[in-house]
Amino acid sequence: MIRARSAVLTLAALSLGASPLVAQLPRTEQMQPNNAVLTHRQEDPLVSQRIADRFDTLLPELMRREGFDMWLVITREYNSDPVFQSMAPITTYSSRRRTILVFNDLGPGRGVEHISVGRADYQGAYDVYPTHNDSQYVGLRRLVEDRKPTRIGINVSDRWNHADGLTHNEYLRLVDALGPEYSSRLESAEMLAVGWLESKLPRETDQYRGVMRIAHQVIAEAFSNQVVVPGVTTNQDVVWWMRQRVAELGLGAWFHPSVNVQRRGGIPEAGPHGTVIERGDLLHTDFGIIGLGYSTDTQHNAYVLLPGETDAPAGLKEGLRRANRLQELTMMHGPAGATGNEALAGALAQARVEGIDATIYCHAIGYHGHGAGPPIGMTDYQGGVPVRGDYVLRTNTWHSIELNARYDVPEWDGQSVRFALEEDAALLDGGWDWIDGRQTSYYLIR
Repeated sequence: MIRARSAVLTLAALSLGASPLVAQLPRTEQMQPNNAVLTHRQEDPLVSQRIADRFDTLLPELMRREGFDMWLVITREYNSDPVFQSMAPITTYSSRRRTILVFNDLGPGRGVEHISVGRADYQGAYDVYPTHNDSQYVGLRRLVEDRKPTRIGINVSDRWNHADGLTHNEYLRLVDALGPEYSSRLESAEMLAVGWLESKLPRETDQYRGVMRIAHQVIAEAFSNQVVVPGVTTNQDVVWWMRQRVAELGLGAWFHPSVNVQRRGGIPEAGPHGTVIERGDLLHTDFGIIGLGYSTDTQHNAYVLLPGETDAPAGLKEGLRRANRLQELTMMHGPAGATGNEALAGALAQARVEGIDATIYCHAIGYHGHGAGPPIGMTDYQGGVPVRGDYVLRTNTWHSIELNARYDVPEWDGQSVRFALEEDAALLDGGWDWIDGRQTSYYLIR
């Protein structure tokens, strides 16, 4: 059902009663995220190292691409800039009081300074420019006067929510602190913020495969007779089981899971505790977790076998095949360099030629579930997404290939059935690659 890329995390390893798999590995292998659900202590050095690597390799390239000498990320406790968490170690749940981060490009061959104005070095990730908490903006003014940047990027944007983290109050304080000369050099760093969040290192993609594998395993267990008893279990029973499972594993989640039921005759009416799952039902889940700071987003489907059946009816299998084909068309028309709107238009046009009743609504993913990057359609924008849809797809980025195809199932008296899929993929130098395979056949519940 899911093509394994390497050693698969077993359900026994997922079980809280099982011994942690990492405890049985040599020390050199204990930090590999594809072996088990890591403890937060094990995640800590991985996250710290990736921040350092990104500062050394990605940040100079991105700042020069967007033409900024300096980038300011200013955020406050419990009102964090969307960029901040990707720059903070796992021990930092939120900025403390006020956080002022300064990234100053020293020029080719010299890298970028990463400075925290105030008292916190965030586990050694930043050089501290020491000030009292009430004097951070005074210190920032001195630092700016010393570095003399020509273009200063700040996170304000009407178009990109991920790049709009500077609050009105902090903007006013910043302008007042810098004075007319330097405040006139402030510009929106929206595409720098988007570029920082969307760009991934090869090591990050390898780590993400491990997180994705865990998400797939939880779905596989949820869509099995370990959880579902036909005629007894409701869809909401499965939903809450999935949510609790994620919590027990020590992982995060960025949305409440869902499980929907379609059956011959239409969508069943839900009772006070949900819809009882019956034999012959088609189940669909939308499920996402957070591990190592990365979000996943998956939509898979299961079929509950009728007595005497060993597989789903041919019509349901054909509907899934069409959704799989729509995935292929979306990626085919979305190479690096194409815009999201170009990918959408090309895929939908080809789908019409092939007789697929298609809706496409892909989004970037990574540090956020709905991540920074070009959308390929939205449910209410099948003619193209204004502004953001005109942004180009870039290599070393991750995207949720999210879509559905409708098909009239003969075995269900020609009933129109919605076949929705969502699978995370990486756009790499060599083209598209599924993070951990994709669903091409149903989970079967007996």
